[in-house]
Amino acid sequence: MAKAIAPFKVEDHSIRAFDGESSIFVRHFSRGKPKNHFFVVHGAVEHSGRHMDLVNFLMKNYTDLAVTIFDNIGHGRSGGTRAYVESFKHYVEDFYKVAEYVYSKNTESTKTFICAHSLGGLITLTRILDTSYTFPFPVKGLIFSSPCIRPQTIMASISLPLLQRLNKLTPKLHLPMIYGGRDLTRDPDRANDFDTDSLIPKYMSVRMASEVLEASDRIIGLSYYLRIPSLFLIAGSDRIVDPTSTVLFAHGIDKQLTTVIQYPEHYHELWNEIDRQDIFQTMKSWVDKQLKESP
Repeated sequence: MAKAIAPFKVEDHSIRAFDGESSIFVRHFSRGKPKNHFFVVHGAVEHSGRHMDLVNFLMKNYTDLAVTIFDNIGHGRSGGTRAYVESFKHYVEDFYKVAEYVYSKNTESTKTFICAHSLGGLITLTRILDTSYTFPFPVKGLIFSSPCIRPQTIMASISLPLLQRLNKLTPKLHLPMIYGGRDLTRDPDRANDFDTDSLIPKYMSVRMASEVLEASDRIIGLSYYLRIPSLFLIAGSDRIVDPTSTVLFAHGIDKQLTTVIQYPEHYHELWNEIDRQDIFQTMKSWVDKQLKESP
């Protein structure tokens, strides 16, 4: 018999975005006083709702815990122009604003894990590694699913010089989506969900594409400075980000702090793949090990 999910609270919140005008949608799940808090950061053009299977797994397999998800500006239920960001700094500062909310829900003994997918990984790494930012909160562990260390799909339909020129002239111009749900996961239902989701635009703005590329260029050489235990889940058949670049990035981190698991046949959205429950269990095993090994 499948294990039932014990009752938990769900709270929706709105946080003022860094731009001073838009609102950031935040959803908080909790049960009891949180011993563990999982902070989930979604990927490009999608939204936090695509990771509810992960949320449900966590709520089913831990007792006193909290899970916080949110939608980046221009995504999902948050405000802002769709698939547009004035500067990557806005993503990073909004991430910090939500982090302040996350840690306000913790007790002194709560252990926080950041679970970041794709663009969410790039945002998280930028906040932690880029010295122009600070992140004063304790992090027990980082879990990355196909982090956007080196995007490869953005440039498939446009040259970098043209993108740079368009960014100066028409930054809100839409670049049509050149991938669909079947490029993200081998699960046909989750692929169809992506294609039919009204909250997911079928384009990316020129400015957003430019900002993501520039941010990845800034972060790719900084892995040596990461001093937080990290789990890298890498999809070997990823068509959205370059898995080889992610492996090289992860290998630049102290081996005692890093675990790299590669899935050769898997597509980009590991948390929506056909065997995602097995992947979630792998994540849980790693989390449990971190909780046992150090105070």
